[in-house]
Amino acid sequence: MPKAHEDYTEVSLHGDYRYNPLYNDLDAYALAYNIASLLNNLFGRGKEPFWQQAYTNLVKFLIQLHKVAYDYVTLFDVYECAINRELLRKRILEAEELIQGRQYLVIPKSAFLAHPELEAFGFQPDDPATTYKAPPSRLLEKALADAEIEYECQGENSPDAADPMKREILDAVKRWYQYDWLAIENKLRTSIVEGISVFLSLFDDNPLVKRTFCPPKECYDPKLNADGRYGRPLPPLGELIEQGKVCAIDFPVSLNSGLARAIGCMMKLDFQRAVLNRIPKIKKDPERYWRQVFFICDEYHEFATAGQNDPNGDEKFLALSREPRCIPIIATQSISSLHDALPGETWRTVLQAFRTKIFLTQTDGFSAKTASELCGKEDQWKVNYNISESGHDARVSLWTGKSVAHKANVTTSKSYNTQSDFRFDTKTFTELRNAQTITLAYDGFNPLPPTLMYLKPCFLDANKSYFRQLEEGELGGELGSK
Repeated sequence: MPKAHEDYTEVSLHGDYRYNPLYNDLDAYALAYNIASLLNNLFGRGKEPFWQQAYTNLVKFLIQLHKVAYDYVTLFDVYECAINRELLRKRILEAEELIQGRQYLVIPKSAFLAHPELEAFGFQPDDPATTYKAPPSRLLEKALADAEIEYECQGENSPDAADPMKREILDAVKRWYQYDWLAIENKLRTSIVEGISVFLSLFDDNPLVKRTFCPPKECYDPKLNADGRYGRPLPPLGELIEQGKVCAIDFPVSLNSGLARAIGCMMKLDFQRAVLNRIPKIKKDPERYWRQVFFICDEYHEFATAGQNDPNGDEKFLALSREPRCIPIIATQSISSLHDALPGETWRTVLQAFRTKIFLTQTDGFSAKTASELCGKEDQWKVNYNISESGHDARVSLWTGKSVAHKANVTTSKSYNTQSDFRFDTKTFTELRNAQTITLAYDGFNPLPPTLMYLKPCFLDANKSYFRQLEEGELGGELGSK
């Protein structure tokens, strides 16, 4: 085990690794939908679906703009363009220059010298000494038309000019910007920006968070980042899985609980996607041995995502997790915690996806009742006792005022019958002692009946039985005290 530490990869604010949640092979809509879903999980889902649709649309086109222009985007880039309208316009112009090449309006030198007012449009001498050129604009075109000056449109080719796909995507972004975004009422546009900036601003106001989760593009360039000046980029989770690495995220919840949950959810979604991508690979090469994958999450209710209409819900991943050899192990405070974290009744869908359930002491009625119902009912023998007294010549005593009889007899009877009742009632769950559980186990083929089990903590002697540990007080109680 001397090199075991090499198998551990940790993303933290003070570590060397950099993790960009938007640096993957997902398209812009999927990334935008993930962010909108996180907003719903952090701040609740509203009754009006318009807002989530508006957030998704805005973030989608901002991601497309940066990917098509720079082949890279971070959450800070999206936030910066969302709140700065002028910057968004400049980014679109930069994308046009990078993809379509620079465009110029060219006029004769004599016309430029005859109209000094044209200097305000940034004219510069062209390669031939007989012409001048300037970037195109509506004002410049109007000024040239008013002065009756003939001009030509010329362009400089760009390395990306031969990519028709990028040109089409850029045209789509420009149509959205011109006919959708600018056409929205200013008050409504401000509301949309505020709704998304409340989350994205978390990646701007803290330099450590920005450095860790919004690294520059140079971080992923092996040549420019050969000395690690921009940090170490987190390898794709698919590679870490196949290498058997342990990948963890260490983010202090006390610093910002909302941001910690958001980062945890985004890494969880990346992990789930990487695991599900193993399915076609396993089917393509069934003879190969594919290692098992573990997903371990404590305080799972803080990172759970689910929903009837959410394609990224945990219940959908859990339903397919056995096929890519994934073994999810989660721990949550109670069923009530999961119920409060997820909308509607989706907690039931998530809970049923776990084949083995281990219940410790349940202190709230809802969790105890739900656990009891999950254990099911069975026919149980019930004992009934009946005692009756009868007498002859009964009368009321004038002395005591009670009924008396000279001839009386008492009859007792005992009967048995079967009744369907809970295997473990709620009282049993609320009175479980330390290191006691009720377990609904699954052996890989068939479910096992609910069973009362005794745990042996890892920090105690494994060769001692539970009852001996309890008797010696190692579990916090004496055997005879109950």
